[in-house]
Amino acid sequence: MITVTSQQTQTCFNAWINCENLLVTISEARSNFSKKVFKIVDECALISMGTFHAIKTYSPNINDLALLCVGICEECADLCEEQDSERFKECALICRECSKSIRSLAFSSNQ
Repeated sequence: MITVTSQQTQTCFNAWINCENLLVTISEARSNFSKKVFKIVDECALISMGTFHAIKTYSPNINDLALLCVGICEECADLCEEQDSERFKECALICRECSKSIRSLAFSSNQ
């Protein structure tokens, strides 16, 4: 049986809302950021919210979504750390926190 903690749901929610807010920032200064940056942050927001929803509803797909979330959060964090803005640095920290928090779900068994 999978054990889910409120910290895991909270870190996924935090990653989602943070990435969504960063997308607004990127959109306002779109010419300064590549399409890749926008795409990765957008994917991170989408998968973080999907994982949040899967966790809170005890979906049978928690493991798969958590694995995707770990991967995209790490990719987003790597990309954000390359940027000079403090806003991006904060995003990197939040995404790494999410990845670390749900790693156990990604690599546990449903059975």
